Amino acid sequence: MRIFLLLLIWAGTQVQANAQGEQGFVLRAAEDGVSVWVRSEANNDLTVRVAITAETSVAKVRRVIDHASGYPHWVHRCEEAYVLPGGTPDAYTYYSRVDLPFPFSDREVVGAITQSVDADTGVFTRIIKSSPTAMPNNKGVQRVETYDSTWEVKPLTKDKVAITCTVRTAAGSGLPNWLRREIMTGGPVKTMKGLVTELKKD
Repeated sequence: MRIFLLLLIWAGTQVQANAQGEQGFVLRAAEDGVSVWVRSEANNDLTVRVAITAETSVAKVRRVIDHASGYPHWVHRCEEAYVLPGGTPDAYTYYSRVDLPFPFSDREVVGAITQSVDADTGVFTRIIKSSPTAMPNNKGVQRVETYDSTWEVKPLTKDKVAITCTVRTAAGSGLPNWLRREIMTGGPVKTMKGLVTELKKD
């Protein structure tokens, strides 16, 4: 029985990997249950897709990722984050600043969020569109113009979910390769592992 279950898990992983390959993604990292795929885009943009399964509920994931001021606790290199005034629980704008080592300028993202839960499947979908003019730029910080993201949290069982986040951004543009890789590949692994740790606290 154990061998059969392992074969099922392996087969599921192969199906997922094949699907990413068909979409042009290349697997760049697989660590502690976190998988990261990347795809080069036009204008030096990069699309990053990160996925993990976690023993939690859709409601808990939503509660944690809606708590913007808590991002510095689990989002890699996030120094500051908050929700802008106005909006509703399902449609609002947030600000986030990414700390970069000297001599590089920090990056900041302003994104408009819309989100919902499918009444039939229970899948939570969160779409973030870059909204760089929603607030004035901060001095000494580089505003990221391109940042489009989709979160999907799918219930697998009562106490287990599959979390996938896909981000297209130019946040790493102009940075040396070592720092670009650290942000765009290593960062998603650390962020998703941080999310799981935060969910256990929640």
